[in-house]
Amino acid sequence: MTGYIQVNLNNMLKELGENRVKDILSDFVCPLNYDIEYFLHNKAIEFAKQGLARTHLVFASYKDEPVLVGYFTLAIKSFTLKKNALSNGMRKRIAKFGQ
Repeated sequence: MTGYIQVNLNNMLKELGENRVKDILSDFVCPLNYDIEYFLHNKAIEFAKQGLARTHLVFASYKDEPVLVGYFTLAIKSFTLKKNALSNGMRKRIAKFGQ
């Protein structure tokens, strides 16, 4: 492997199983922000399984082996607005992206 690859956590869970994925995630450290490390070690798998967030892992090549170097998570959040709370222009803009 050379360069970087991005892997969806859900796909990794399906292919490798939860125990193997936990082992891989446990190697990730973030000494500058423990919350980042904590989320990946303790919450990311559950959030993925419950459909609350999508986590993507970033691996880089080190000595021809893939190493987990980072991740990003996209939270799935919905909200409801009353029709009369928005102007017509704003409703049209929002309608392009949601309902």
